[in-house]
Amino acid sequence: MNRTGLVSAAGVVHSVIRVVLSLTMIGFGMVKVIPTQFIVFTLPGEMLVPLGESSSSGMLWKFMATSTPYTVITGAVEVIGGLLLIFRRTVLLGALVCMVALIQVSILNIAYDVPVIAPPLLMLAMALAVSVPWWSGLIDVLFRNRDSAALPPPRADRRRIRLVGTAAHSVAAVLVVLFMGANGIRTYYDYTERLSPLDGVWAVDEFHGDGPRWVRFAIDDRPASQRLVLVRDDGELTTRDLTVATTESVLRVGGWTLRYTQLSDTGLHLIGQFDGGPIDTTLRRIPLRTETRDFR
Repeated sequence: MNRTGLVSAAGVVHSVIRVVLSLTMIGFGMVKVIPTQFIVFTLPGEMLVPLGESSSSGMLWKFMATSTPYTVITGAVEVIGGLLLIFRRTVLLGALVCMVALIQVSILNIAYDVPVIAPPLLMLAMALAVSVPWWSGLIDVLFRNRDSAALPPPRADRRRIRLVGTAAHSVAAVLVVLFMGANGIRTYYDYTERLSPLDGVWAVDEFHGDGPRWVRFAIDDRPASQRLVLVRDDGELTTRDLTVATTESVLRVGGWTLRYTQLSDTGLHLIGQFDGGPIDTTLRRIPLRTETRDFR
């Protein structure tokens, strides 16, 4: 293969890497722009899991889930990097933005022992590959203190191919945004829509029953999660599938039934059978950490 053929082949490879990286970055960022990547850790039941029992990767996920603005901003940077890769004049800027975003993701994944390390490192290598044609100019500007030479203009006979490629790339990017956006909105709804006013975390003020005293009580009553999470004073964490029958004022927990009475917006009384014994308890609602900035 002659030099012209090698240059042409290299150009095709560069374009393929650029398009794949662009669409991947957009999808990668959309799960943060619509904050669903870490949303499972905002469920009431997750609030009762002791930090000391969390893995290092779980701690990172909880850190991200705690601040929605930070999550959205990091996702926006990733999406912007992917969009900038679409147009020839902004390819270098897009590659640099992607590199910054992916370096952060890679460092966090490695430092917090996240099991998904290879994909962001591969994407970082792709961003470096996309930026290769500008390396000489960057070295001139950053280290040699001189103007960089402009890249040769694209051949006139390939203008139509370039425009068709840009249009196809743009359409694919829009489709990724629409698909990820629609999926993200549905997921966000499933994890945030409360099906009953009982959804939340409750502190136990009074407890009468067999076995260790109840201390904390969480109810997930959302389309994505319907469960009860209970903490006893011996430190045991119990999780059960849950059905809230609001018309009957009943909680069905596994094979057991608890009848509830809402004393107020922040008060709840439960009576019934649980784990083979009778219980009678009064609870007080605790604001979720995602709903308040107060320390407790």
